Amino acid sequence: MANLPELHLVQNRCGGTSLVYEGRAYKLKRAARKKYWRCSQDKKGCGGAVWTNLDVTTVIKRNDHIESCPVDEHLAYKMEKRAVLTKRSAEETKSIPAIYDEEASAASAEPSTSGYFPPFKWVKSAMYGHRAKRIPKLPNHRRGPANPGPSASRHILVFGTGYNIRLLAAMQTWDLDGTFKIVPQWYQQLFTIHAFAAGKLVPAVYCLCTDKDIGTYGFKSQALISRAAALEVDLNPDTNICDFETALISTSARRYIGKPVSWD
Repeated sequence: MANLPELHLVQNRCGGTSLVYEGRAYKLKRAARKKYWRCSQDKKGCGGAVWTNLDVTTVIKRNDHIESCPVDEHLAYKMEKRAVLTKRSAEETKSIPAIYDEEASAASAEPSTSGYFPPFKWVKSAMYGHRAKRIPKLPNHRRGPANPGPSASRHILVFGTGYNIRLLAAMQTWDLDGTFKIVPQWYQQLFTIHAFAAGKLVPAVYCLCTDKDIGTYGFKSQALISRAAALEVDLNPDTNICDFETALISTSARRYIGKPVSWD
């Protein structure tokens, strides 16, 4: 019995799902008793289409494509790899070239498909585009960070990866430090939270602030607590080390009742 062409459901450029069948991609147009898929080249005049069952395991009916409609027998593989690259670009902090090199290196271990891994120039813009959606551009002036929520009037920006938040949760001693010398001119302070890990002081969270009062420190503390809760970890160090700054010491004491707060 001859092998039947496989049906592949793959993430497309828009983040939706496309059907790949016999080297062509299709977009879902309707779903009732069966699913109706149109060729992705329909805007270029191709009327190709397929009808499948609701589970997308069987082709029930099909319309022919125009002769110029391209066919790529490795299209599903290329789309799957592109989806992996864009997903990692959006979720990770590694550089875009580093992510691409890792995936390309892993793909090269499979001789049957290594020659069909999408070139960097084909996926570069998509990878950077997905990264930009998650990581906003730095503001050009103080009015730039138009963030909704309680920090909008204070213009507080808090930077910390999930890995670094988990690192803070695992460490029992933190160092809290603020600098006023190396900071963008429209901010007053760059506040940094370090964790003592393996005998080293590791920077974990950075905060850009326009003030250094109790309200500012309180907001930063609550932002970290909320983020930690979303990651299902608890921020509860035994010791906080900081400069002799009354607003910071007061905020730390309120958050960590009964825990020592020392200053250098």
